Amino acid sequence: MQRYRLMAQNALCAIATIFFTAVFAAGVAMSADISLAGSEWGFANETGKPARYIQFAEDQASGNLGCNRFTGGYSFKDGELNFRPLASTRMACAPEAMKREQEFAALLSKVRFAEATHLKLVLKDADGEVLAELVRRDPD
Repeated sequence: MQRYRLMAQNALCAIATIFFTAVFAAGVAMSADISLAGSEWGFANETGKPARYIQFAEDQASGNLGCNRFTGGYSFKDGELNFRPLASTRMACAPEAMKREQEFAALLSKVRFAEATHLKLVLKDADGEVLAELVRRDPD
């Protein structure tokens, strides 16, 4: 009886190990099939109102460049992330905010690929070089 109990415990441990390994791999591995719709991403070190971020809806992206808001279409399939022309408001802001805004707008215009997990979005250019690593602002 003791032997069968030990075998059952070992089998349960093996199943649990396989299950948690699969869950962990799914959570950290690149997923070209993950949907961006309903998610919001920003820079880890930026919080509050002037934070730069991007929100994804079904086929629409919007967000804050640092001072002005933007919106436009996008597509994300098989790891390719393409933004259609983005429109933005044109408020004047402090020079530092405008510089950060211009940097973020330029970065978004260079994006061609993305790797997405539940908590991290890595934006890449046409050569596969990392442009930015964004963190999920709505991790629910």
